[in-house]
Amino acid sequence: MRSKVAKKIQEETPEEERIFVRQYTDIVIRINELLQQNGYTQKELAGRMNKRPSEISKWLKGNHNLTLKTIAKLEAELGAPIIEVKKAS
Repeated sequence: MRSKVAKKIQEETPEEERIFVRQYTDIVIRINELLQQNGYTQKELAGRMNKRPSEISKWLKGNHNLTLKTIAKLEAELGAPIIEVKKAS
């Protein structure tokens, strides 16, 4: 059973913030899956993308707001989609 404090915090958290956290978490999980599939470390990915390892670390810890451009660069480097949007029929 949740504590009263946790329940109060959840109730006070704006819906858009909950959506952001869920989506960011999904993106980070997907990036980590692709890193593992490609056999890359975060440091290797940083080198391939001409970024500092600390920047990749910030992306994967949620300390940076990923732009669509950054996600596109990650998809290009990792060779697979990170975000998939269903197209209308």
